[in-house]
Amino acid sequence: MVKNQDNAERISFFDIDKLSKKYMKDNEAEVTSNNQRMLKTISVIYFVVIICYNIIVPIFFNEWGVSYIYQIALIVHIVILALVLLRYRKGLRSKREVQIVCAAFQLYVMAFLVIVSLVPFDNGQPAVYFAPIAMGFAVVFIYSFKTAVVLGIVECASLIITTMIFKSDVLFINGFSTILSLVIVIYVVYVVYANRARESKHRKKLRKMGQTDKLTNIYNRAATEMMSQEYIQENRDTKYALMIIDIDEFKSVNDTYGHQTGDKVIQSVAKIIEEAAGTRNIAGRMGGDEFMIFIKGWNTEDDIKEIAAQILRNAQKIEMPDDRVSVSCSIGVCALKEDEWMEYDDMFSCADKALYYIKENGKNCCAFYSKE
Repeated sequence: MVKNQDNAERISFFDIDKLSKKYMKDNEAEVTSNNQRMLKTISVIYFVVIICYNIIVPIFFNEWGVSYIYQIALIVHIVILALVLLRYRKGLRSKREVQIVCAAFQLYVMAFLVIVSLVPFDNGQPAVYFAPIAMGFAVVFIYSFKTAVVLGIVECASLIITTMIFKSDVLFINGFSTILSLVIVIYVVYVVYANRARESKHRKKLRKMGQTDKLTNIYNRAATEMMSQEYIQENRDTKYALMIIDIDEFKSVNDTYGHQTGDKVIQSVAKIIEEAAGTRNIAGRMGGDEFMIFIKGWNTEDDIKEIAAQILRNAQKIEMPDDRVSVSCSIGVCALKEDEWMEYDDMFSCADKALYYIKENGKNCCAFYSKE
């Protein structure tokens, strides 16, 4: 368990894989950018490790010897490092490319780990010190928690099996080191993804705060307009509608009962509108006593009328301190069919005209805009 510092929630070990995938989905560009940057960083670190090994071993551990495999590894990695730095020195590459390159780099490191753990054959050097380094790449390059754990297990199994076949005299130390590395890596990966999950939740909370109207806790005008515009651009050949709702004579509520009661009326109407809109459609407060619902799909006008009727019916049920003022709403609608299309601003203007018509002709009702 890892304690959530923000709200004392505990993230279960078994929830991490689902949360890690959700983090990837919600932060795709950032994940790709981070992995691209870490690919460069780890390539440099790995290069430095090989250089140091080739220098330090002959000086301080000459009884081990430095086999030709280490010089070959150095030459190979110089080429790989050059390619990585040239390709990823600037500009964000595609998600798919970065995933493939990171996975290929991980396999390359794993292969090197197995090789250096088996040679030279003429002494007892197990070279297991590379195991934690190699397995650590799972944290950086493999996105989901489950995949990282599976990769660590594959690396452990590869090293232990090859040791059993080719160099059984160091099986104990190879096995112990790799299993210990696996345990460490699983824990590190868990901590990393637990932190990512918390960070993602925190970002969502901040994002929601930026999109939510403080008084009513539904979408604010900016968020409502943005999401409606996005839907219109991506779904031109579908039926959709824009509904503007306005509280009738709201100034009388404030003048009669005060702004505190007025705020409660706005909150009550917002809740009614949110319930009528349902989870599929977009409900937001446009400011003051004006609200909007963007209806993403409808079959007949009766579907829209039912939403409007629910709002009108429930708004009249809002309880007031006395009978001096009652609550009602007026609704203007702009509904488009498959062969019709408008920009968001034009739709809003049409719905506003329908609302104005209702305001001038009795209120507490719904009107559909038509060109005629």
